[in-house]
Amino acid sequence: MSRTRDQRRAEERHDRRGRIASALTTSLPGLDVEAAAATLKAAKADRGVALRELDEHLAAHPDALSSGDPRCPAVIVRLAQALVAAGHTGATPPTCSDCRRTGIPLPRSGPDGRICQACAARSPRNKKPCARCARTARIFARRDEGGICYSCYRTDPQVTEDCVGCGRRRMPVTRRPDGQPLCEACWTPPAHTCTACGRVGQAQSLGPAGALCTTCYRRLAQPRRTCGNCGRHQQIVRRATAHSPDLCWNCATPPAASCSVCGQVRPCPKNSQGQLVCRTCRPRATTMCSACGHSRPAHAHWPRGPVCGACYVRILDHPEQCHRCDERQPLIGQDESDHGICGPCAGLPGIYTCPTCGNSGRLYADGRCPRCILSVRLEEHLSGPDGQVPTQLRPLRDALAAAETPRGVLSWLKRSPNARLLGELATSGKPVSHDVLDELPPSRYEHYVRQTLVHTGVLPERHEDLDRIPAWLDQLLADQPAKHAALIRPFVHWFLLKRARRRATHRGRPAMAGSYLRTRIRVALELLTWLDERQFAFGDLTQDRLDQWLADGNTRNYSIRYFLSWAAKRDLLPELTVPAIPRQEPARILDEDERWHQLSRLLNDTALPLDVRTAGALVLLFGLPTSRIRLLHTEHLGEHDGQTHLAVGSPPLLVPPKLAVLLNQLAEAPIRQSRISADASGPRWLFPGLLPGRPAGPSGFSRKLLDHGIDARPARNAALIALLEDVPPPILADLLGLHINTAVRWADIARRDWTDYLSARDSTLTDEPGPAEA
Repeated sequence: MSRTRDQRRAEERHDRRGRIASALTTSLPGLDVEAAAATLKAAKADRGVALRELDEHLAAHPDALSSGDPRCPAVIVRLAQALVAAGHTGATPPTCSDCRRTGIPLPRSGPDGRICQACAARSPRNKKPCARCARTARIFARRDEGGICYSCYRTDPQVTEDCVGCGRRRMPVTRRPDGQPLCEACWTPPAHTCTACGRVGQAQSLGPAGALCTTCYRRLAQPRRTCGNCGRHQQIVRRATAHSPDLCWNCATPPAASCSVCGQVRPCPKNSQGQLVCRTCRPRATTMCSACGHSRPAHAHWPRGPVCGACYVRILDHPEQCHRCDERQPLIGQDESDHGICGPCAGLPGIYTCPTCGNSGRLYADGRCPRCILSVRLEEHLSGPDGQVPTQLRPLRDALAAAETPRGVLSWLKRSPNARLLGELATSGKPVSHDVLDELPPSRYEHYVRQTLVHTGVLPERHEDLDRIPAWLDQLLADQPAKHAALIRPFVHWFLLKRARRRATHRGRPAMAGSYLRTRIRVALELLTWLDERQFAFGDLTQDRLDQWLADGNTRNYSIRYFLSWAAKRDLLPELTVPAIPRQEPARILDEDERWHQLSRLLNDTALPLDVRTAGALVLLFGLPTSRIRLLHTEHLGEHDGQTHLAVGSPPLLVPPKLAVLLNQLAEAPIRQSRISADASGPRWLFPGLLPGRPAGPSGFSRKLLDHGIDARPARNAALIALLEDVPPPILADLLGLHINTAVRWADIARRDWTDYLSARDSTLTDEPGPAEA
């Protein structure tokens, strides 16, 4: 009978093992039958009650080993942890249903599933009234009168002894080699040298790689879990409760309150005196920085000594050659001669080294450098509905990943509305096109995103200054009378835009025509509104009424001639005359002494921004308008016989040495306004703007010069007058790319007579032999 029973049980165990092995190999493709059997044995799940519970639970929950659900028997926890230890990443160990930690034994059962020993100890089910103090707490020991709590245990006569250090009767925490007890106050923890920062003190962790202090343990080795608020894989500083999930350092902010120091309402933890003090006002101990010598709060303690926050960033962001191993590393230590040495040479191998790319420097998150983190964040931010970055957006991803300042791009991804709009376009799953962007409300964010996509090759180039007019026009005419819109729309689309596009195609660049078109459209609407206010129809406009409207306005109203000309050709109005704007003398001219003083300041004052010095010098020296200066790029610069030339006309201008230095520095300076690096295949703008691949805007460019004391209009007037005192207008027109009529007008203003030059030039040409005579 017993032999038959044993045989039946053996067959049952064999069948259960077969079903479990089949389930394991199916859910974990990299696991074979032999490895599955070995894992079952290692997890003590190959016989008895554990085998039966495992078989029954997997039959009811096939995904139990990958779901992480704590509502399971203990054998599931052991088996999942054994699979992860064997390298099978498809397995997910169950988490503690109370504290949400993973990778730890879960020996107890709670209301919501398996729990760890620490949570079981804190469970209300394990708390009972103490037989001595009557408090409801965890029972730590039992005595004749009943169970006692930990507080009573610490003062129990059976536990306490006379401390050899202070003589008081307390619970010993350790003993000397001769067996004499020491209390907690008299015990000094053993000192260890932290392998990360080099500080000597109490160790938080003693691992295979050496000791870690509390700060470095939290930064490098403390287990990380998914934050229940932000969803990032971070260090959890506040464990989950019945009313709150796991929270990382950024999310576990104290409640907002009025700071007792500054009075502002901010997250305020309590200090040692129980006062609410925000982090800004909390006092920090200062020490002398070993790098700069200033007394400041220590940001880190390195082998070379404490360093402040500014030196910490500077040293890590600028690796130098180590005097001992000749490798380029952050020099966080010093040798006997006070020469800088790297972390490995100072006894701290692997510190500040990214495990992904191997580069050394200031790390960003998860122990990795900013560029490696940026690649991960870009994949997450620009991924489509399928979780992959669309093929169309990959050039954008690559351009952002290659940015000169990855930390800046990471901050931009987190905070910028432009980055948020790019993410929304990617997650929509629709192919990105100009038409899709035209459906968005016109805004600076839409404009920036469009230009970013054009600059990275995602969208084709177009005359953006003109193609933005239709969407702007729809917004402008939304609250206008229908009869006004019926006149303005054909005027804009079939006259202004058609003409502007034809000129832009011929010139290759629209030359900022959009601002002029907007002015002409607004002036036309103002005239129509003026007629409505006086109860005149558009066809009732006469020359007298037009003259009255022009007289009541300013010179801006004279641009109405384009609208009236279009209307007359369509027989909507008779031919009306708009007088030409009278040419005016320059109202302001910079004093000559002041011009040279400002030019000297720009060429020699290194405290001024480089672009302000260069642009201002071009205005003051050559009289170039800011509208042309901001469009200069690197191909306008040339070197010949060791001298720098600037091609603004024909032949190129010879640039003085000091100005040549400024221009060359500007050409080599990194682009800081844009998050995207310049395209190495094309020319670089000397004065780049905020939009990727575009020059500085006209209004902002002139305003920046004015903010530094350079008023471009009177400075240019003075420079042109000074040049025309020495250079004939035809030559100056060629050198500066001016129209000859403009040069002549400025010559008249400068009261110069250049007729003698033309006569001398004609006689010279007549006296020279021609090709046949030679």
